[in-house]
Amino acid sequence: MHWQNSDNDSDIANRSTNSVTREVEKTIASTTARRWLHKLGFKYKEYRKGIYNDGHERPDVKHYRDSVFLPRMASYEGQFINWDEKLLEIFNPGHQSGEIQPVILVTQDECTFNSNDSKHFIWVHPEHKALRKKGRGQGLYISDFLTPIGRLGDGEACVTLKCGGDTW
Repeated sequence: MHWQNSDNDSDIANRSTNSVTREVEKTIASTTARRWLHKLGFKYKEYRKGIYNDGHERPDVKHYRDSVFLPRMASYEGQFINWDEKLLEIFNPGHQSGEIQPVILVTQDECTFNSNDSKHFIWVHPEHKALRKKGRGQGLYISDFLTPIGRLGDGEACVTLKCGGDTW
């Protein structure tokens, strides 16, 4: 801490907190901070919000998948256009003759990322509850269409939405 001299150095009343400047010359290392947190009783623990169930294993969903969706997809197997590892179309004589209608499998994929979802480990004191922000925080929603050889239209069909806080 440095004092800036007033016009009259002998008069202490002329010195004020406004004339105080502080310069940080050194910071502590993260290992030092962790050591102090341990000494103060904090523990580095995994934080879990709870169990998330997306519903993919519900009985009605499993029944539809096994008895309707998968058999229907299997019925299209001979119609799918396939590519090799060099992204060259694998020849299917039925497509050329017109007796088989060619089908290209296009799937839709989406994902949501939120800023408050990233920390899985936090410092917690045994006498206090772990505090985290309640909301999801800033978010990013991405939706895209995929084919066996890559993104549909080189990503032109991709949609990205930014959401702020808990609203879209």
